[in-house]
Amino acid sequence: MPEFMDTEPEPQTKMPNLMKVGEIPVDMEVDNDTSVLDPVINTNTFCRFVLENKGFLHSDSKITLSVDKAGQQTFPANIGVHSLIERCALRIGTHTISETDDFNHLMAYKSMFIPQNRNIERETYLTSRIMNHEFIYVNDNINLDYSTNASFVGLGTYVSGEVDVDGAGGNLPSQPEIRTGNKPVFQVSLADLFPMLRDVSFPLYMCDEQISIELHFVSDTTNRRCVFDTNETANASYPIDITQTKLIADYIYYPNDAMVQYASENPKIEYTFKDYRLNKRTFTQAQLLSEQNFDIGGAGRVCSKIITGVEQVTATGDTELSVGYKSVAPAISNFNNGRFITNCLYNDQRLYPIDRSNPAVHFNDVARAEGVPPHVLRQEYNKEGSLLTSDYTYMGRSQASSTLGFNGFAHWIVYALNRNERINSNGIRLQTQYTKSLTGSFIHRSYLELIKSATLENGRFRTQYA
Repeated sequence: MPEFMDTEPEPQTKMPNLMKVGEIPVDMEVDNDTSVLDPVINTNTFCRFVLENKGFLHSDSKITLSVDKAGQQTFPANIGVHSLIERCALRIGTHTISETDDFNHLMAYKSMFIPQNRNIERETYLTSRIMNHEFIYVNDNINLDYSTNASFVGLGTYVSGEVDVDGAGGNLPSQPEIRTGNKPVFQVSLADLFPMLRDVSFPLYMCDEQISIELHFVSDTTNRRCVFDTNETANASYPIDITQTKLIADYIYYPNDAMVQYASENPKIEYTFKDYRLNKRTFTQAQLLSEQNFDIGGAGRVCSKIITGVEQVTATGDTELSVGYKSVAPAISNFNNGRFITNCLYNDQRLYPIDRSNPAVHFNDVARAEGVPPHVLRQEYNKEGSLLTSDYTYMGRSQASSTLGFNGFAHWIVYALNRNERINSNGIRLQTQYTKSLTGSFIHRSYLELIKSATLENGRFRTQYA
């Protein structure tokens, strides 16, 4: 018998954090269950779902939506079915946990970061987002064959364009699968609606309060739901097909003893998440062309970044391929691009020592804030170059148009507040100025990405700003 024997018991394996996505051991037993829930309130302007308090809610659960409209109408090319949702709210008990106003406009920014191959292969059928570019080959001479040079790019789908008689252009129709007349049903992810659900699987079984999801739909009288084909009637109604409004909730289960052990070992769960607070105001063209200094809030909060965009107000959004969900770039006159000059002031300091005015720097600020560059063209971001095709229209509309198409429609500006400081009582101020602008009136939106802390204790869930 050996003189020494290690008799200490092996340490017990610590219970993994079952809430965190990607932290579950591969050998742990997992079971899944899916419930298709009908809304408890369901109208053309509002719906409410009530979740079942069981298991862990999968962050990629979906809400299905559709419109009841015959014809060749489609949802906007850049955000798809998200155009229907004006405001979303997650409520637990009597408390509002997460709420986003003008959600459809925020998705115009978020959708820029979806790779184009994913748009054509996946998002086309899940959300009706189709922003995928392909080279356009046109015939420059009716007596010659098609050119082997592609001087332009345009939307690329699984449908071939209808070529003009002379072969120098044509029209690209929408895919039959996304036309409202064919009754397509699309999905919206809960993780997109509520950022607090993106990185966690929420333990519904540990919460004793009612959990509800509310969606406020954009009014059908504003022409901001769908875009119609030029072969169809303008300013039509696009009622929501309430029979297709469903919540497909995916629940995750672990062995019962593991879930009981996790609840007993974690009587109090705390974590932080990001939430968006909207500030918006209207500007005339004259105001847009003069230097503006204005407050956007954030006093006493921890703010990680600010997402801003300027919408050109139009009464006929359904004539635009983006249905108005865009941020317009400075105008061009005499072949010269206008500039957008900006800075941000908080905690009595300027974010940038020198005002930002270079569009390449603006684009780089967006890429640095998100960690990946937006999947948009230079012309789509700041009207630089002439790469978008003017020969091939989409649904009868010029893709190179500044009003109906994609020319300068993705000019979003992001301010990354990287000092990790709490905003003082003066709040955040923005300084903006366009040197050249389109005509009309405008709405400036600022989405403050604020940090909130959440606590789940004794079956009750509470949040507060960090």
